Amino acid sequence: MAIAIVKDGRVVAVNGYGVRELGKRERVDADTIFDAASLTKSFTAAAVGTLVDEKRMAWDDPIRRFLPTLEFADPYLTANVTLRDLLCHRTAIRATNSAWYLTHLTRPELLGLVKHMVPAAPFRTKSVYWNIGYTIVGEAAAAVAGQSWEDLVTARLLLPLGLARTTAYFDRAPAMGNLASPHAMIDGVQRAIPRETARASTAPAGAIQTSANDLATWMLFQLGDGTVRGKRVLGADTLAEMHAPQILFSTSPEFREQRRIRFFAAYGFGWQVFDYRGSPFIWHTGGGDGQAASMALFPELHLGIAVLVNSSKVGSGLNLMVITSRIADHYLHVASGDDNAEARASYARKLKRADDEAKAVMLSRKPDTRPTRPLSDYTGTYRDRLPLDVVVTLAGDALHLRYGGGEDAILEHWYDDAFRVHWSNAWHDADLATFVTFKLDPSGRVTELHMDPFGDPVDATRIGDH
Repeated sequence: MAIAIVKDGRVVAVNGYGVRELGKRERVDADTIFDAASLTKSFTAAAVGTLVDEKRMAWDDPIRRFLPTLEFADPYLTANVTLRDLLCHRTAIRATNSAWYLTHLTRPELLGLVKHMVPAAPFRTKSVYWNIGYTIVGEAAAAVAGQSWEDLVTARLLLPLGLARTTAYFDRAPAMGNLASPHAMIDGVQRAIPRETARASTAPAGAIQTSANDLATWMLFQLGDGTVRGKRVLGADTLAEMHAPQILFSTSPEFREQRRIRFFAAYGFGWQVFDYRGSPFIWHTGGGDGQAASMALFPELHLGIAVLVNSSKVGSGLNLMVITSRIADHYLHVASGDDNAEARASYARKLKRADDEAKAVMLSRKPDTRPTRPLSDYTGTYRDRLPLDVVVTLAGDALHLRYGGGEDAILEHWYDDAFRVHWSNAWHDADLATFVTFKLDPSGRVTELHMDPFGDPVDATRIGDH
């Protein structure tokens, strides 16, 4: 891992710990590049902010002003969704993560599917986390600036701030050297896994690759007045608007206790806006395949804390629950509980739940059974509501599946017309326990399939044979 702490306008500590990849000797240091994932959203919001300062965009401008061909499922949304709505996730459109995570779509192709994406709640009533919304914002800003989102972020933020160990181009990070390898628990063993291959389509939501040293600079900038070495990069009012609560979250007593919230939880522009033990707390996490990042600002304390870990499941709880809270408690002069013990207990509960779920899945299988139809009867092209194609083919004695031209998966018969999906990426196979169920018409012909890898069902109708 790597940790950065800034306080009162200066860097207090930036350190690296451990190795970049298990089994290899290269150490993590302050310049090691990690996957920041959704910490990218603060960069996208700031890049838009520079255009707001120039009066070329406004937070409440309809997005159609900048992307005139963009359509939503509801004509009212098409006419009224604004930059503000997208930046604080209050369009309430379902996450629809399968459309980018499992496919090989380009950014324009992904935006062309927005008109088929359905809401999870009424417009502006609830914050529903939507990576595609940030992709839309990024493309709108790029259209205004006349350059790609990657070039816009580089020219307006990375270069002025001197972030030499940061790139907005996800695929360029390996060539920069000193790169942390992603890791994940697979079959109970921590191991290195491949970098993602489908990040470009949603780059404005999660492509930034950065180091602890550069995040220290970024936090000092966010805690400042929008200037760098006397030169203004972002208006102070614009920066304040990004950190302001835009839409509140509903919270339970358990949620508030776990996160030490006394007052409220909200989302701003690329930042979660909470309080921590009553002190204003602006933060975000990022979860890539095999890495976890967190960044937290405490404006009244003039304090910033960033934690980067090159293991996903372990790191996601370690960042905020243990390290960030312990450092914050030190500066708040509050006696900390045993956060490490609490995090270990929480992680043990997660492992127990995962084990119970895995056992339940295995118990659902009907061994020594066969599909109700010959395997060749399931092959074909199925189209969902987006519309994306699910292509099922037969190779030897195994069915294969691809969604949206993406990753290949092998289907293992489970019972009747249900099959377990085994993604070719070992991490996806371990993390996305997915099943496909085929539906038959009264004549016995296979006509539909259903799968649910992200809690957002993919229901597809057969449109052709193979």
